[in-house]
Amino acid sequence: MESDDIRDQLRQIERAEASPYVDQRRSPWWFAPGFAAWFGAMAAVQSFHWSGLSSSSMWTALLMLAVVLPLAALLGAYMSWHQSYHGAWPRTFGPKPPEIRRVYWYYSIGFLLGAAGLVALAFVVPWWVTGLATTAVAYVGLLAYERVYERAADAVKARLA
Repeated sequence: MESDDIRDQLRQIERAEASPYVDQRRSPWWFAPGFAAWFGAMAAVQSFHWSGLSSSSMWTALLMLAVVLPLAALLGAYMSWHQSYHGAWPRTFGPKPPEIRRVYWYYSIGFLLGAAGLVALAFVVPWWVTGLATTAVAYVGLLAYERVYERAADAVKARLA
């Protein structure tokens, strides 16, 4: 009898630990296209800066700042909104359900491979192509991540039900 109580308590603890990972609202429709455009803009700015097309003048530096600072502010505003929208954030490090850990692992590998490919591409194409390619890769990657994460969260819920 006591062993059943202990198992129930352990299951409740596991459900509580999994809650920040599985009890999230869906991302809004603008999440993937918005972040893809953000990544594309950042990549285009960096590629333009390193392409040699920009001179090392004060005006070029001011132009870069005029693009990068609003993008950074936009990211900060998004992070603030995201916290209020989702409530508790899942931790990137530390214990998490195995289904979610697998998604994080695959996304990290995919992100690194995609970033390496985009950096290599940036060396051979104009800056604006780098921006467009980054936007496309980020959009597809974010959509895939959202769908895979949702399935993993459903699997965790089913396992802990």
